[in-house]
Amino acid sequence: MSTTADGLDAAATRGDGPQPTTTAGAVGAAVGAVVGGVPIEFERVSRSFGAVTALRDVTLSVGAGEIVALLGPSGSGKSTLLRICAGLEEPTSGDLRFDGVSQLGVPPHRRDVSMVFQHFALYPHKTALDNLTLALRHGRGLPKAAALARARETLRLLGISELADRRPAAMSGGQRQRVAIGRALATRARVILLDEPMSGLDAQLRVDLRVEIVDLLRGLGTTALFVTHDQAEAMAIGDRVAVLGDGRLQQIGMPDDVYDRPATRFVAGFVGGPPMNIWDGRFEAGRLRGDGFDVPAPAGATAFGVRPEHLTLDAAAQPGEGEGEGPGGLSLTGQVVVAERLGAERAVYLRCGDQKVAMRVDAALVPRPGTPVTLHAPIAALTYFDADGLRLGPR
Repeated sequence: MSTTADGLDAAATRGDGPQPTTTAGAVGAAVGAVVGGVPIEFERVSRSFGAVTALRDVTLSVGAGEIVALLGPSGSGKSTLLRICAGLEEPTSGDLRFDGVSQLGVPPHRRDVSMVFQHFALYPHKTALDNLTLALRHGRGLPKAAALARARETLRLLGISELADRRPAAMSGGQRQRVAIGRALATRARVILLDEPMSGLDAQLRVDLRVEIVDLLRGLGTTALFVTHDQAEAMAIGDRVAVLGDGRLQQIGMPDDVYDRPATRFVAGFVGGPPMNIWDGRFEAGRLRGDGFDVPAPAGATAFGVRPEHLTLDAAAQPGEGEGEGPGGLSLTGQVVVAERLGAERAVYLRCGDQKVAMRVDAALVPRPGTPVTLHAPIAALTYFDADGLRLGPR
């Protein structure tokens, strides 16, 4: 068995300290989980691979028992940060601490960390029960009877008791991932790391699984980092969301704060479905002017943005929409390109001059492609950015 399999593939590593016995919730009690995980601190962490810098001076604190979603596009550095936490990578500079103790130089099997991988990493020749039992016996040193009992109870809590005697090849993708998650949770590690665990699964299964994951993690009370590029997952799972871009921590905050008050232009243009519309302009005498717009703006503004749901169609074009807006707001003319049904709403994509614009409307409205429209947004709905891409105004 490889070192990785002994440590993180097998889901967790042995902790040397005493194990608290207080439990949280039915799930925590059933799998023997402790209340609260360990606080994690990344202090000015950077990681380079030759000429490529994957992480740049990242400082991030995660509270004991907190679930933090690491959100960002491919190549943003989120998986590298997770691997540093697991001990699979060492930072080029900076420090990583668990409960105030530096982990630099501490091997993975000494960190008491569980990890759920994107591609499950189950032993293909072992049954689901065996995969969990091996993690508990070799990773935790439990006697065979105790390991079997906890493994069976974990499978029951995940609703997959019927998979106990099946090998991975006889399971669906969702079933394999539930087993992989159960293997990590059963070990009651201080820290659980999940690296895009639902990538490749169908949309409905992803929704079902993320509800289960949140329920289980909260019951366990462990500290968790959840890597994803899916915004809905990040917003649903994370107590807080950390947005990474270009190897930098762009923002860390509650899901609503990240959405409503993006700290940077990058966050504004990444978070949201569709994300914020952003226009570049030139600042002159207290106003930001550009192709088709002229709006009041704070000093230093070089761009502004507006969320799709804050745009309304011209009252004349769509009776009942856009009423009550005062003078001086944003007003744009454009043409409908395509409309996409999103449940009770539609995402409507338009072209306003050279700018592509997205808005959200009630599904009852069915704008036809080619229809000319006028869009409005009140000044209060506008977000301004400076030349460095930082948000202007109250944080």
